[in-house]
Amino acid sequence: MSTFGGKIKEIPGISIDRFDRNNLDSQAYFLSHCHIDHMVGLNTSEFQGILKERNCFIYVSHVTKAILKKLYPNIDEQIKELDFCTPTSVHLNNAVVSVIPIPSGHCPGSVMFLFEMDQVILYTGDYRMSLNDIKRIQALYDSLGKLKTIHTVYLDTTFFSKKYLQFPSREESLDEICNLIKQWLDVSEKHIINLQTSARYGYEYVFMEIFKRMNMPVHVSNEAYAFYSLIPDMDESVTLESSKTRIHSCCSSYYKNICIKNLIGYSTRTVKMSAMRWTTEKLEQGITNNQDETYFVCYATHASYEEGEEMIKFLKPKEVVPCVLQKDDAEEIFNMIETLLDFNSEPIPKKPKLFEVSKIRQQIYVQDVSENGSDDLYESALESPQMS
Repeated sequence: MSTFGGKIKEIPGISIDRFDRNNLDSQAYFLSHCHIDHMVGLNTSEFQGILKERNCFIYVSHVTKAILKKLYPNIDEQIKELDFCTPTSVHLNNAVVSVIPIPSGHCPGSVMFLFEMDQVILYTGDYRMSLNDIKRIQALYDSLGKLKTIHTVYLDTTFFSKKYLQFPSREESLDEICNLIKQWLDVSEKHIINLQTSARYGYEYVFMEIFKRMNMPVHVSNEAYAFYSLIPDMDESVTLESSKTRIHSCCSSYYKNICIKNLIGYSTRTVKMSAMRWTTEKLEQGITNNQDETYFVCYATHASYEEGEEMIKFLKPKEVVPCVLQKDDAEEIFNMIETLLDFNSEPIPKKPKLFEVSKIRQQIYVQDVSENGSDDLYESALESPQMS
C-alpha cells in the first residue's frame, strides 16, 4: 500500500500518484497506474475542478488513459497520453521537465517515470523487474551509451525486507497456477476451481494468462468486473456468468458472491495467490504449499528485496526515497537503504533461488552417493561463484 505523499522535492510543481491536500497546488500530475492506493483524491470534484480551471493535465500511459476516460469522462480533455520510452516535455510555470514513461511490470499500463531537468529522478511506482530487465531500459543511458547519473530513486518498498529476499518470476508463478488449474479440471467436468486473491485488484495478468491457456474466462464479482472490464484486452478474460466457466474468483473475503457454495455435486480445488505469506523461510520449500486441496502459490507483482537491492546497486543514485512505509518496518528500511548507498561494499555473490533449493535436494536424493560420500550437487549449487 503506497504511503507516498505525491511531491517530488527535486521538481517543484508536479505531483505523482496523489491528488489531494498540498498536491492541489501542483501544475502537472502523473499517474503510474490505476490501483486505488495510487489514485487518492483523483475522483473528487475539488481536484477535477482544479484541473479544468487551471487547464492542468494528468500524464499517463495508453492503458491508464483508456481506463480514466471510462471512469471520468468529464475530465477527458485533461488526460494526456505518454508514449512508452519516449521523452515528452512538460511545461511548468518557470521550467520545463522532460519525462519518459517506462513499463514497470506491475500490471497492464503501469509505468515508472524518469524525469530529467537539473537532475535525473526515477519514480518507480509499483514495479516488478529483474536486473536484466532494468539494464535493457534504453532511457537510462545517454546518447553515448553511458548510464545516466540518477540523483534520486523514489522506490517501491512494499517487500523491501530481508524476510522477502526473492520471489519466483511472474512466468514461474503463472506456470504453477495454470498447471494446478489444468490438472484439476482435466480429471472431471464436475471439478471446479476457486481462485482466491489477497487483494481486490492486481491479478490482471493472471486472468489474461488463464484465458489464453485454458480458453476459459474467470468468473468474477460485479465489483471486480466493473474494474477489469475497463482494461483493454481483458474483456474476454473475465465474465459475470458463472455458467460459462469452471474457474471462479468471486468468493474471497472481498467479494461476497457465494456461487461456489451453490454448485452442489461439484468438487472444488482452491488456489490462493499471494506474496505476503511467502517469506524467505517458506520459499525454501518451494513456491506452492498444499493443504487439503487448497494450494497456496507465491505470486508477486512487487519487487523482492534482492530486486530492489540490485536496482539500487546498478543505478547508484545519490538518494533513495521509500514509497511504502509502515511503522514497524520504517527504521529497518531506512537503515538498509543507507547501507546500500555505500557503493564500496562488495557485490553479493549470486546464489540459487531459494525455492529451487528443494528441487536441488530432490535431485540429490535420487542420485547414487558419490565415492567420497559428499552431496556434490547440493554443495556446488550453494557455493558462491568466483567473481571475475
